[in-house]
Amino acid sequence: MTPSFMFRLVVSVRRGSACNLPGAADRYATLDLARAAGAVLLRHERVSRIVIVRNEAPPAFVQWLER
Repeated sequence: MTPSFMFRLVVSVRRGSACNLPGAADRYATLDLARAAGAVLLRHERVSRIVIVRNEAPPAFVQWLER
């Protein structure tokens, strides 16, 4: 049985793209794991804010993370 990855991050950056930032494109099994990954991403100088959403169609908003 494969694990269910329920959450993902939508990363807003000041310039460029977030696709090359580690953890930006990953899926997370728990909200705590998503929050921890978001906290690490917020340390990057280009990241301005992050939205945690449920990994479903359409994505459902869960929480904002900002500096």
